[in-house]
Amino acid sequence: MKRKQVKQPEENRKPLTDKSPIRLIGGQYVIEHWWPLFVLTGLTYLLSLPMFAPLSFWPVGYIVFAPWLVAVCISRYSVRTYFISFLLGFAFFLTHLRWMYVTTPEGYVAGSFYLAVGFLLAAWLIRHLYCERDLSVAVTFPVIWTAIELLRSYGPLAFPWFLLGHSQIRLLTMIQIADLTGVFGVTFMLAVVNGWLVDLMLRPILIWSGTKATSPRHFPVGTVLMIMVLGATVIYGRSRLGVYKPDEGPRIAVLQGDFVLKTSYDPQVPTDEDKQQTYLDLFDKALVGSPDMIVLPETPWTQMSLNREIREVNPRWGIWHHRFVELSAEHKSYIVVGSLSEVPQPEGHYPELHRYNSAFVYTPNFKEPDRYDKIHLVLFGEYVPFRYSIHWLYRFLNDGPWNPWGRNGYEYSLTAGQDFKVFPMQARSQDGQAYNFAITICYEDVIPQIFRKFIVDTDRAKRVDFMLNISNDGWFGRGVQQPQHLVSCAFRAIENRVGIARAVNTGVSGFIDSDGSWHDLVVEPGRGPHAGGTGYRIARVDIDREVTFYSVYGDLFAQVCGILAFVALIDAVFVGFRKRRSKQQVSTDGDVK
Repeated sequence: MKRKQVKQPEENRKPLTDKSPIRLIGGQYVIEHWWPLFVLTGLTYLLSLPMFAPLSFWPVGYIVFAPWLVAVCISRYSVRTYFISFLLGFAFFLTHLRWMYVTTPEGYVAGSFYLAVGFLLAAWLIRHLYCERDLSVAVTFPVIWTAIELLRSYGPLAFPWFLLGHSQIRLLTMIQIADLTGVFGVTFMLAVVNGWLVDLMLRPILIWSGTKATSPRHFPVGTVLMIMVLGATVIYGRSRLGVYKPDEGPRIAVLQGDFVLKTSYDPQVPTDEDKQQTYLDLFDKALVGSPDMIVLPETPWTQMSLNREIREVNPRWGIWHHRFVELSAEHKSYIVVGSLSEVPQPEGHYPELHRYNSAFVYTPNFKEPDRYDKIHLVLFGEYVPFRYSIHWLYRFLNDGPWNPWGRNGYEYSLTAGQDFKVFPMQARSQDGQAYNFAITICYEDVIPQIFRKFIVDTDRAKRVDFMLNISNDGWFGRGVQQPQHLVSCAFRAIENRVGIARAVNTGVSGFIDSDGSWHDLVVEPGRGPHAGGTGYRIARVDIDREVTFYSVYGDLFAQVCGILAFVALIDAVFVGFRKRRSKQQVSTDGDVK
């Protein structure tokens, strides 16, 4: 239903000059000039600054988008509104994604530009539903924004970072709904409150000029929805935490080095020998605690390939393999370590080697480790597209000056694994208690749909008792990326009710319980999660036997929002087409006359 235009008596209208920020146009008041748009969107930008880790100032999550949405709804000029919304998105990601600049300035700018399109798309749909369909922002914004976040969480360009729901990591009560809806349910709840505030603010904006609120039902409908969503979130969260009684699992030691990585040679960067000695020292200290398992990060040092195929071709690669075999057998501990795997291909085959980003599991009394190959590779970070299809385009993307890893024609692309591998173990500290576990490598713990595929089997039974994450976040310096990565991993723990142990170069290593809380982090005493630091921690990992709705059905809730948003998109296109035809018809009729 199109918005009803309110005809105001002349005596009730306040005098407006050309400089008035809000003007009466066609029976309703609208923002006329640029500067109120900049003020409102700028306020949203400023509110977003403390929203994510390490600050995680949770109150701003409930209000952050309200000023911008007011501008979207009552700005007079659509194109102006969309342009400033895109600028807001671009500034938002340029600021929060600044840690990517350390590794790839070009990718940092291009990624921010690409992600900013989501703000433009959201502004278009929300404005359409408000102006053309007379719908409450408290109803439309949570649906649209949840769909936008879902859209950027899938595909080769998936980047589910800086989700609105991440802002609530310090409020365990408010994030327990993630085991039903994923992190997107938390986003939806926050977006409802943001939208309700917009409905509330739009009333006095119009009333001050002697006009009634645009739609009397907006505020009551939004209020009812907000009370229902907030109430359900709090009640569910408190009840879940009240019955939280996990079992204790095996004793695990996580080791953390602190080595910043560079894409070009830097004499200040520690050598592989320095890194090896650091981890051997940490090994010796951790073994004093007699852990059931010792976990090293992803690629703790560069020159190491542990798979049998490469050791048979070049025996020198077997040095560290034999060392891990001896350590595992001597101390009766499982050892998990990240390393490259290089599998030679038949002569004449391209490429000559298939290279994998792998996690090796050394088992006491077994001389050959088992292995998991990373499935979700990071675009351009770990592989260049079109390698096996449009090869000239692949070479162009790989060898160009914008690609710091492909200099001098070096082909660094990895091959993706195929198997969501599960490993068995027996905990010596618990009289041989048997467990199953799986490993995500680096960015895989950020992608919800990848992580959950390790959790349940085809019969919807839980097939792992705990998870490991091994990462190397030294590519991004020492900054905000490391605690933000920890926050994403914590949501995977809640979604699937699974305990997680993390070993990460430059941090943040430690343990996450299935309620999303963390403990025994490798950080300085008295400080929250932060980058940097060398050390180890030993703790028992959380064992939670529950199979969650999210583990079985995934992003069903967010997908429903996505379907509704797509319907809104079709409606917006149809209405726009109809308006253009009407204008053309009026123009044609005028010419005839």
